[in-house]
Amino acid sequence: MSGSSILRAVGLLLSLTVWAAETPTFTPSSVLPANATRPEPLRRFMLVSIYGRHLGPDSGCTAERGAFSEPVELCGASVTIGGTKAALLYVQHRQINLRVPASAPTEGMVDFIVTYSGHSSPPVPIRFAPLTASVRLSGPIYVHMPIWIDVDLPDPHWRSLRYPVTIWPADFGGHQFEVRWNGVRVRQLKPAHLFQKSGCGPSSYGMIGGCGLLGLPHEPKNRSRLPIHLIYEFDRPGLYDVRYAGHDINGQVLVRSSWYRFEVQDFPPSKRAEWLAVMRQTAPSDPVELLSDYLPSLLAAPDSKVLSMLEEYLYNSNGLVRQYTLYALGAFDDDLLAKEIPDLVDKRGPTNELAYLLSWRRNLFQAQGPVLVRAALKYLDSQTPLLSGGALQTLYFIKGHFDWKRNPEMLARMDDEVAKRAGRLLATRNRDILQPLALYLGIWKADRSRDLLWRMVEEGTTREQALICLTWIADPRDLPKLAKYNTGNLSYHLNRAYGAAADRYIK
Repeated sequence: MSGSSILRAVGLLLSLTVWAAETPTFTPSSVLPANATRPEPLRRFMLVSIYGRHLGPDSGCTAERGAFSEPVELCGASVTIGGTKAALLYVQHRQINLRVPASAPTEGMVDFIVTYSGHSSPPVPIRFAPLTASVRLSGPIYVHMPIWIDVDLPDPHWRSLRYPVTIWPADFGGHQFEVRWNGVRVRQLKPAHLFQKSGCGPSSYGMIGGCGLLGLPHEPKNRSRLPIHLIYEFDRPGLYDVRYAGHDINGQVLVRSSWYRFEVQDFPPSKRAEWLAVMRQTAPSDPVELLSDYLPSLLAAPDSKVLSMLEEYLYNSNGLVRQYTLYALGAFDDDLLAKEIPDLVDKRGPTNELAYLLSWRRNLFQAQGPVLVRAALKYLDSQTPLLSGGALQTLYFIKGHFDWKRNPEMLARMDDEVAKRAGRLLATRNRDILQPLALYLGIWKADRSRDLLWRMVEEGTTREQALICLTWIADPRDLPKLAKYNTGNLSYHLNRAYGAAADRYIK
């Protein structure tokens, strides 16, 4: 070997030696939760220590206390966990203390990489795992009957569990379940089964779900259970297995239970009829008990008998109960709803909630449009704001959303009947009546409706809504007068209604 070759070889060896000496090194067994003596699965936000060599300077560096945010680089050192830099609390040659990032994966093997003075360690896979929950069911369990599952969550996640999570009956937020029947996976009911889901759940970032719990007047008797029969249909006897998983807002699993086995037994229709009779006789009056137990229990097998029991709660004095019942109607067969809802509107009257149902499902109720108009008109004279306001909301939706090509005369009839009663309705000064009245007048688009809307503006009870509805009519005569009321709140509506003509009035 020539002298130059020997020198190159020696240089390469020295470079490798220097690289090895400076490269941070550590092993999976040397990555421990703070104050732990042995490795265990890690989790988000956890304080963790890494022990090794060449992790930082010989003399330790401590992050400044009271800083607005913890640094992700300290004395030339940084640590990435799953590709995200971790907050560093202390860095030294043989030890790094850090906080696991909030965005770290919640389960599986996650790579840790330590970088110091431009040298990075090889990726070291470290195990992450969710916290552990437990589930249980009590008492005999039957087909077509309510099945409530108790979920025991570790701190702080127990705070994220309380039914109802949102106003949608089948929306459990981040609380989800897997079910098997005799070893075969059971599919969840379609998300549309109980209308839409909010896609949100309880608490805050880093907690199961990620949003806020539905506000209730007080806490339910049992806040740690969920009606699993709303997302799975238990219509066959046999052995079932269920497993719980609590997800964050991004779908990462934060908490998981082991599989729990239970038996579902057959239940004769006569026994279920007896149960429904008892439920009818013992219905609670407390809105919280209705929402957290009674109503979801009834939905275990939605049929005509259950629908007849639920109808009462569309007229409940509590708005949350009415809204929950509205969304619960999505569990019922379309043919049953098409038959029963128009009869209900005729016999008991329209409500705001029923008006929304007729609008959302207009394809289902289109054929009965004239029947629904005649039914709603009857209740314009009701002394109950729930019904007279509901009648106006119904007429607003039906007029604007239904197809009246085959019955054009119904449009004029609606306008005439509302006009006849406008004086009495305005005299109530009740927002639950005047709000839908303004909406209806806004899509009427006639001089008579303009006059009534300006009267509402002058009286002031629902002034802003009346002003907005006047922009829907977009009569040029109204623009200067509307501009006088514009403090910036009407600018969008004026521009949309009048275009360039509104430019000099927009603030």
